[in-house]
Amino acid sequence: MKSLKTILCAAAVLAALAAPASAVVDPYYSGVVDSYTGEPVEDGSATATTTRVRLSDSMYYDHEAHAFVYPTGSGVQEVRASVADGQIVASPVSISVTDGTTELTVYHNGAALEDPDLGSIADEGSYTVSVRDGGAERTLFGFTIIGSTASLPSGYAMPSGFYIMDATLDDEDVAYERSLIEMEEEGTYSIEYTCPAASLSYSLTVTVDRTPPQLTFEGKLDKKGRFHSAVQIGGLENGDSVLLTRDGTEVSFPSNGKLTEAGMYQLQAFDAAGNASQAQFTILVYLDVNSLVFFALVCLSLAGVLGYILYKRRKLKVV
Repeated sequence: MKSLKTILCAAAVLAALAAPASAVVDPYYSGVVDSYTGEPVEDGSATATTTRVRLSDSMYYDHEAHAFVYPTGSGVQEVRASVADGQIVASPVSISVTDGTTELTVYHNGAALEDPDLGSIADEGSYTVSVRDGGAERTLFGFTIIGSTASLPSGYAMPSGFYIMDATLDDEDVAYERSLIEMEEEGTYSIEYTCPAASLSYSLTVTVDRTPPQLTFEGKLDKKGRFHSAVQIGGLENGDSVLLTRDGTEVSFPSNGKLTEAGMYQLQAFDAAGNASQAQFTILVYLDVNSLVFFALVCLSLAGVLGYILYKRRKLKVV
């Protein structure tokens, strides 16, 4: 039995020694790499002919242009961007094309942008960039722009060729894989990651918030859930935005959060992370204190007019 273990161990050692060097690639390697494959090399000869590093089948990094490059499939035409495919950033993104004939379309949260400013795309949200290739539309790459707060339901999967170096949650170490960090817990994440082949380093700090606005409604309700009074909306915080319609027409949300007009309302509230809450309710015609005072004044005025008319009639003399 002992001799069998010795033989197996020797075989394992020989297999490890015989394995090609490229079979084990350290993603944290920061030395010279092949300019086409991105794999480590023993000398710098492989980097002398080009400034580009291949990060995936459809993405390069060009050191001279300081940009990620995406071939369009139409000859030598290319699209260049300041972000890698799948990257999450908190700053504006720039995109350019190598010629004016490339038909480029940028989608923001699924909607095509009309005449976007490619030099500075800054609105928060999810983006995809596509081109016309042989009459068909083909997606080249995508990215996400976030603010200081975001929901990030799927965490952060690194772009191809990128690896996480360090990560914390609320200043405490948090578990992560080399190419993925799951963000199940809410809190502030700080992530340091790198692209060794391109000698690039990035950091991202974001507060993950998946809790939508907690709306409250105060007013006099009947058994059918309709309001017979003004409705006071609560639960909104600074930075929240509101979309309000009454009887199908968009109306302004009052600064004090109090709705007094009768009608059927639909309300949507969005927080800074993009979480949304919505509600639908009806306010029926009612008389508030001001209305009652006004009605009383009208009645008193009418009573005065009628009394005056009767008084005048009594004073009239029939000739």
